[in-house]
Amino acid sequence: MKALIIISVIIGLLILMDIADSLTHIAKWLIENKKSNMEYWKEKLTSWDSELCAMVESMTERPCKPKNGGDHFFIEADYAKHHDPDYINAIYNAIAGRVGKRLIEIKDDAERETLIARIKFKEDNTIGFRYRENPGKENPESGQTYCHKLEEIKAVQVCPDNVDKLLEFIGNGEFEKEAGKTGTFHFLNASGSVWAHAAESDYIVFVKDGLFKVVSKAEFQNEYEPK
Repeated sequence: MKALIIISVIIGLLILMDIADSLTHIAKWLIENKKSNMEYWKEKLTSWDSELCAMVESMTERPCKPKNGGDHFFIEADYAKHHDPDYINAIYNAIAGRVGKRLIEIKDDAERETLIARIKFKEDNTIGFRYRENPGKENPESGQTYCHKLEEIKAVQVCPDNVDKLLEFIGNGEFEKEAGKTGTFHFLNASGSVWAHAAESDYIVFVKDGLFKVVSKAEFQNEYEPK
């Protein structure tokens, strides 16, 4: 009788050990599968996206790595080393210009001194790019000939008498001028994402919804004239 009990106990222990071993394998599989799913989004990134991060790193002199956002990815452009509003605006425009219609939004996290850009993954039907590096071998004659068509713009010059017109034109801003010094017009540009500054006598030119550019008086008068 005792022998049967001992045999039963041994069989029970072997079964428990087998179950524990199976559970261990299942747990490892679940962990590896979870890691695989977590990293799967990176397969949607392209070399173009990697070059985007490299470009941001070169401009900000800070690390820039893509992060998973679910149905998109996002990057953070840390501008802590560059507080110049024009420089921040240049980073904004560089990101927007590189990703084009894939851009969801760019927001300025002023407390962290970071631009956060949310970008759609490349769609399957997106046309790829051909790249060729052959400096010094350009052939301008291979391009099609075009004529420069008349360009009509909207702009307001920065001066004390135009402050009300500037506020109506841009929708926000403040004119600052100390006695005996040239004034400056400060305003939120790029749909409120970054601050821009225009010196007195500069022209502020409307580019597209929420976006303006500052042009010096000399450059503006060389390119444009009143209609």
